[in-house]
Amino acid sequence: MRNSIIISILTLLLFSCNSKTDKKSTEVETTDSTTVTSTNIKSERFFPKNKETVKFDTLLADKQLQVTIIKTDLDSYVTNEYDDNGKKQIDKYRDAEITLTIKQKSQTLLDTVFRKKQFSQYADNDFMDIAIFHNYWFNKVDKDKIELFGVISKPETDYTLAFYHYFDLTNRKLNFVEHTDDEE
Repeated sequence: MRNSIIISILTLLLFSCNSKTDKKSTEVETTDSTTVTSTNIKSERFFPKNKETVKFDTLLADKQLQVTIIKTDLDSYVTNEYDDNGKKQIDKYRDAEITLTIKQKSQTLLDTVFRKKQFSQYADNDFMDIAIFHNYWFNKVDKDKIELFGVISKPETDYTLAFYHYFDLTNRKLNFVEHTDDEE
């Protein structure tokens, strides 16, 4: 009877160990007659997980002004691959496009779409390949100028191209000014 119980326990342990091993993929590489075995578990994540569209409306009643910013996630993304405790981790950060609409007294003054490639003259190509259009914000209105702020960045770092857009309500021109750390 004891032998039956011991054999049953050993069998259960053997099956439980095998089921854990089946969840891992094992790669065998042969180099110069040396065999190397490594466990390579791959995990892939998207940030954000699903494509989203976020809309921000700013209404300034005294100037009868409406500023609408729509951030839309794209199918393009930047990939960051790394090892985490021997497991391969792949993080994919979705790029975005920004739609900016400025209306005054129900008349459209500006209606445009921004993508990061439009800013390639302000940063090198290597940066643009690893960066995403992070976000775009309304800051303030001073007299007849609207100040907006945008950031293109390498995900999870402080490596960025930050900039201001100034929209002049009188001549309807949008000007770009790169943000520098010594500002503010």
